[in-house]
Amino acid sequence: MDAVIRPERADLDQAEIARQAREQAPVLWLLGKVQSGKTSIVGAITGDSAAAIGEGFRSCTRSARVYDYPAEAPVLRFLDTRGLGEVGGGPGDDLARLTERAHMVVAVARAMDLHQDEVLETLRAVRRRHPDWPVLLVQTCLHEGYPDDRDHPPYPALDAAPGLEDLARCRRQQADAFRALPGKGPVVVVPVDLTLPDEDYTPVFYGLPALLDALEAQAPGRLAAILQALRRPADDPRARRARPHILGYASAAAASDVVPVLGVVSVPAMQGKLLHSLGRIYGVPWDAGSLRAFTAALGSGTLAGLGLSHGARQLGKLIPGYGQTAGAAAAAAATFAVTYALGIAACTYLSRTRDGRDATEGVEAAYRQALREALDLARRRAESRGAAE
Repeated sequence: MDAVIRPERADLDQAEIARQAREQAPVLWLLGKVQSGKTSIVGAITGDSAAAIGEGFRSCTRSARVYDYPAEAPVLRFLDTRGLGEVGGGPGDDLARLTERAHMVVAVARAMDLHQDEVLETLRAVRRRHPDWPVLLVQTCLHEGYPDDRDHPPYPALDAAPGLEDLARCRRQQADAFRALPGKGPVVVVPVDLTLPDEDYTPVFYGLPALLDALEAQAPGRLAAILQALRRPADDPRARRARPHILGYASAAAASDVVPVLGVVSVPAMQGKLLHSLGRIYGVPWDAGSLRAFTAALGSGTLAGLGLSHGARQLGKLIPGYGQTAGAAAAAAATFAVTYALGIAACTYLSRTRDGRDATEGVEAAYRQALREALDLARRRAESRGAAE
């Protein structure tokens, strides 16, 4: 209970949770010149502000920086190579390290900018190492090719829109240069224009659904599963904000539960910190009474199952041979699913509490539905990790 109400007393610090989550989080490498629109893409995917993203990037190599989303328990990491297009810029000797860190590379280029030599040179080096990797080219700032006072055409009509012939010519020429990259992996091109409301273009995130579709289609299994999970619709903005936290904490808990015995302490502590974090998002602090009401709303069968299955998983990990391989993997998958389901059920409870409704109604059903979703997600994460190995 202390981990929920007074997380500072829990025997597990936040930095360790973030470290565990980072080790599990896939890395999306955004490769493009300065001012090409990379921060706008991060903002459109995460919902974070440009200021928060700018302050959140941290150096990870001499030539690159990384943005963790969300910072306290990352479920997705964005890698940005600094200095492309500038004198002395580019990854240089860092290229091998960056290539090993990334799970997918996304090239970002302003649609009217045909001078992409350094980006293409870096991508040629990447494709020589990984010829099967897909390259997603995101063409940004489309409005720079519009006549004055012109708004976006309907997205499906962009290529044939009257008056936008110069933009179409530049886009084709730029795309052809990227399609000439070596390697067998596909080169997929997506035009977007991610603007601010005061720029008066509608919609503000022009082409974002097509970008998310392309990311999910081209990403390896684990990254695709995360992107799909983040994209699930939610009417409540707090629920949308809570989802990456739930996924990040579930990943961290699963990682800690691979180690025999350690999960006995670390998993309940992480689940408690997750509930505390969700309470902050919903503006509903937990106390002893609300925590008892929530656990009761999960149902006695659910609680008994949680305790017994967690204990059985810890014992299973002690079996020589099996415990350190299949037993540990099964324990991690189950812990991911249970932690995710607890988080979703807590969102139901907190949302209803905030709205002044019967807080316990629907909590058990939300837990069971989320558990089914999470088991499928855990299976896909495990399959993609196995394929990568």
